[in-house]
Amino acid sequence: MRRIAGLLVGILVAGTAFSQTYPIHPIKLIVPFPPGGGADTLSRPLIERMRQKLGQPIVIENRTGAASNIGTEVVAKAAPDGYTLLINTDGIGLYPLLYEKLPYDPFRDLAPVTFVAETPMVLASNPTLPAMNLLELIELLKKEPGKLAFANPGQGAPHHLAFELFARRAGVQMIQATYRGGGPALQDVIAGHVHIGMFTLGAVLGHINTGKLRAYAVTTAARSQVAPNIPTMAEAGLPGVQANLRFVIMAPRGTPPAIIRMLHAAVADSMRDAELRALLIKQGFEPLATTPEETDKTMRQDHERWKPLLKAANIRLE
Repeated sequence: MRRIAGLLVGILVAGTAFSQTYPIHPIKLIVPFPPGGGADTLSRPLIERMRQKLGQPIVIENRTGAASNIGTEVVAKAAPDGYTLLINTDGIGLYPLLYEKLPYDPFRDLAPVTFVAETPMVLASNPTLPAMNLLELIELLKKEPGKLAFANPGQGAPHHLAFELFARRAGVQMIQATYRGGGPALQDVIAGHVHIGMFTLGAVLGHINTGKLRAYAVTTAARSQVAPNIPTMAEAGLPGVQANLRFVIMAPRGTPPAIIRMLHAAVADSMRDAELRALLIKQGFEPLATTPEETDKTMRQDHERWKPLLKAANIRLE
């Protein structure tokens, strides 16, 4: 027992000593999505503030492919030294439920640092659709089951899951046109080739303001600061549809707790910057800085919350 206790003390001391010299060279932030997407747009102003707090630059590396799994696997298998980080959506916690074969386990191989922001998703349609509000839309979908189409940005994507939750709560059925990402899905709804989509608010706010899209409701519990005129699902007449999309920073599991706390503090301090907060809100993000413990707890709770829906909808990916 004394030997084990001595080893534990040694590990803690080593971790503390390491954190006192961290960081001594640039940090790499893996963004497993293409440039210009939500994670990429969010990361760039954030890492500049974090650089000021940490004293070292943070370099973004876009490692795309396989629905973010390529870049995520890179981080999951990286050295747990705090120099390789990941930013992804919290949908990563559902991947063990979605994929038959996953080359990593998000709970076993990755350690949450913090949620950095969340964005509402909004149910929107081409404005030619003869439904002016959510209840009229539901009535239209029930009158014509299986005739109208939903632009699915990818099987198992948070947008897809939010739509499935809406459809089941509302008791409606739609054809699904599946795309390789939110951009192509959005363009087809704007063009009128597909009728309805579920999108992140930041991606569609400009199109809503110019009348190219009609917004029915956001999927958050409260209205968005950046679009207070769009009601929540509950306010629009359909309670029980909540599906926030959060962005999370993670490190390889085994990264010393002192370094995790240092990274979290850098994000939390950055999010107090009024200019950064204003910029993120303008882009449709709600700034966050949850503790590592809160982040881990929320991701595990969401894993269990979505499990019945995924099973009922038989959503599985290769």
